[in-house]
Amino acid sequence: MNIKNPIFIIGTTRSGTNILYKLFTSHKDTAYFENYSSRFYKRPMMFRLIPLLKKYQKIRFKIDRPKTSEGWVWDRFYTPLEYLDESKVTEEIKNYYYNAIKYQLKAFNATRFVGSNPRNSMRVRWLNHMFPDAFFIIITREKKSVINSMYQLITKKRKKWGDKFLEPPSTLRGYGHAKKILGEDVSDMQTCIQWYELYRNTLNNDLPLVSDRTIHVKYEDFIKDYKNTIKKLYDFTNLKWYDEIEKQFMKHKVDLTRNERWKSLPDEQKKELLDYCKD
Repeated sequence: MNIKNPIFIIGTTRSGTNILYKLFTSHKDTAYFENYSSRFYKRPMMFRLIPLLKKYQKIRFKIDRPKTSEGWVWDRFYTPLEYLDESKVTEEIKNYYYNAIKYQLKAFNATRFVGSNPRNSMRVRWLNHMFPDAFFIIITREKKSVINSMYQLITKKRKKWGDKFLEPPSTLRGYGHAKKILGEDVSDMQTCIQWYELYRNTLNNDLPLVSDRTIHVKYEDFIKDYKNTIKKLYDFTNLKWYDEIEKQFMKHKVDLTRNERWKSLPDEQKKELLDYCKD
């Protein structure tokens, strides 16, 4: 089975990749990494069982399109902040991802694969080398809103998990790694700023390589006119529109008031954020 024109949705953490990903993975002709991919990510020989297991899941539990689960698969060989270019593609890695995607396509009876992971902001050249006909959708969001959203998530997790908020089963492994690499002696807000800056700058440096297969969308524009925007993105990536997909929009609709939540930050954190955004 050929892997033709995979679609990668890329943006910094908390930039709106999730909402786009949900609408693309709702399309009946797309496949994606789901729970079985994560369960077998260290045992790639088990990928071949995914079509059978998904068929059982559909018959037994009436689940046609299971939840997405990408993180463990993309972290199989590298860490979240590791920059990847062509030199990092080995035959082992190429075969691993080809097989992982191939069996998901078979399981979903689909012709297109969709991936979305903020780590891929550091991996455009790596992805392009493995999938030279891939499409890239780049979503950006007003930076105060992105950084504040990152900070609010970290704060929420700290309250829930206490001192163990970076240990399993907490879902902030990426933040824990970023904190360690970028500096444990800086504030959470500064870590979020540095993390955002690293992803954004790396992405901007590497995107010219794939400019002929890249489309950009602003989160704010998408929310204001989500139906026409998603139609435009489907058209760019050669996914056919069908009437039933419109029902998925109402499930995931969000509003722009989220972009103003940074205004409720404590004074110290608000100053850190505004000082950075002045530059």
